[in-house]
Amino acid sequence: MNLTHKFLVSLPTITGGTFNKSVIYIDNHTGDGASGWIINKQLSDDSVTHRLRKGMRLAVDIPIFYGGPVDANQAVVLHSDDLKLPATKQMNTSLSMTRDKSIVNIMNIGQFPEYWRVIVGKATWGAGQLESEMLGSRTNGVSSWVSLDYSKDLMWNTLPSKQWERAIEMTASNLTENVLNF
Repeated sequence: MNLTHKFLVSLPTITGGTFNKSVIYIDNHTGDGASGWIINKQLSDDSVTHRLRKGMRLAVDIPIFYGGPVDANQAVVLHSDDLKLPATKQMNTSLSMTRDKSIVNIMNIGQFPEYWRVIVGKATWGAGQLESEMLGSRTNGVSSWVSLDYSKDLMWNTLPSKQWERAIEMTASNLTENVLNF
């Protein structure tokens, strides 16, 4: 199982905490573990987002998203592939990631990629941890996650507040198709 460049969707069995109703873009998944960013949780505390913008020297008042509990002092910009800087990493055919202050300077002068999301923090799992959570081996056989192929529509054309519900619908649709097309 390799979930690199896929979405990880929390199931309703996660009823609280950081990952409740989360959609995560998985950046890396190997035998050493997995990492990615929660994409659907906009920070709502104005004082926190103000301090984060100030710390990043981000002069424009734009939303900031919570990417996960690890490396909370690190920010990235996930964006469409129409902006390419020397530090930009191509994630897939329609998604890029830049973790360099040059993108902040560009945003400060009002130049933005078509789609973008500033994300602080990330989500990580140790070796075998995510697989165990998906199989439910640590939770009496109850799975916590399901994977979903990357969808540009889910990433950019679905409101963040609706992404989890839409991802669950897409997952259910995929499961139904797989059952009916055996």
